[in-house]
Amino acid sequence: MTGRLQIIWNKRLVGTLDRHKKGKVIFQYSQDWIEKEALPVSLSLPCRKEKFAPAISTAFFENLLPESNARTVLAFRYKFDKKDTYAFLENFGEDCAGALSIIPEDQEPDFTPGRYENITQELIETLDKLRLDPGRYKLYPEMKQAKLSLAGAQDKLPVYIKGTQFYLPKNSGSPTTHIIKPVNAGFTDIPRNEAFCMELAQRSGFSIPNSKIIKIGGHELYVVERYDRQEVNKEIIRIHQEDFCQAMGYPAERKYQETGGPGFAECRELIDEYLSNQGVRNRLLFIRMMVFNYIIGNHDAHGKNFSVLHNNGFDLAPFYDLVSTQVYPLDNKFAMAIGQTFKLDQIKEHSFEAFAKDMDVRPKLLASLINEVCKAVENEMDGLITEHEKNYGAAKIYDDLNKIIRSNTAQLQTFFR
Repeated sequence: MTGRLQIIWNKRLVGTLDRHKKGKVIFQYSQDWIEKEALPVSLSLPCRKEKFAPAISTAFFENLLPESNARTVLAFRYKFDKKDTYAFLENFGEDCAGALSIIPEDQEPDFTPGRYENITQELIETLDKLRLDPGRYKLYPEMKQAKLSLAGAQDKLPVYIKGTQFYLPKNSGSPTTHIIKPVNAGFTDIPRNEAFCMELAQRSGFSIPNSKIIKIGGHELYVVERYDRQEVNKEIIRIHQEDFCQAMGYPAERKYQETGGPGFAECRELIDEYLSNQGVRNRLLFIRMMVFNYIIGNHDAHGKNFSVLHNNGFDLAPFYDLVSTQVYPLDNKFAMAIGQTFKLDQIKEHSFEAFAKDMDVRPKLLASLINEVCKAVENEMDGLITEHEKNYGAAKIYDDLNKIIRSNTAQLQTFFR
């Protein structure tokens, strides 16, 4: 396939992508979209008639794509370079995060709703392969009919779920509604880990998509509802969103602060500039989530794990990808520095004083927010562990989470007694 790619939002042409050298892309809004809608696809790509430079165009659109092994396998199977953003979008852009569908210009978009293919049996067979040889097989690349994309390094697949059956879209008019993540051989019980942390956040007062563990063919899957999808008159509607890296124009390889990506100060500036329609509410909510991530030991909360909703204005999206990385033998470095500190064992009270300055709040207010989140988590922990063990069975991961969360909570309260 060659030529130009069309960007579709709400069944209308937003603009086009042209290929640039080395697989980069050049984005341009359509004149009709500018005149009639004038909604930006990204805060980093404001509506204008001129083309955008390859760097800023590619930064936004490549952030829609998978990373790591999934990207390598897909590129190998479809015979294009893994750095070729244009080729990935050409092949897998029909159902992305947010509201955009990316389709080759020589293809007529099919917006007929409700056209899905049942993949339940194929999914079970693929999960069997993953269990036998996790180094060779990955869930997303094995589903060969999937013309869709989801960012991130973790193995996952966007699907449509109805009852106990799993489906993939057949056309642009049939969005996915859930994301599923399988067991990962390198990270014990990670589906339970994420399901627990997500529900703990939800019970502690955060806006979190509903999620759960399901069993299919003897396999455990983590399943989360997509907050960028809504059902309206029995039709699934895409809601536009973008992650913080996209909104700030950072490419995917710079999602971590240590590699030149955004830190807490940059995130606060983005929130203050675009998400302050409710005063400081979103800034304080973001601070609370930073505290929650510290408590559960989620050190991988980088710029792509926070998002902006484009829905009658801009707002902070529900939180997602909440996992305790601290339960695994990793280096325990934070994706964003607290003060100037990335290492957990180097965090001191003065680190939070610097963090308060980054977030433009008084240390007393920060202390109050920290105590508030600590108490909320402590109130929910025991009951949630009991409920998870009842629903899914006892597992060592719950003991590990309990120890880490209680230790981190105690440490925070020591800093701000």
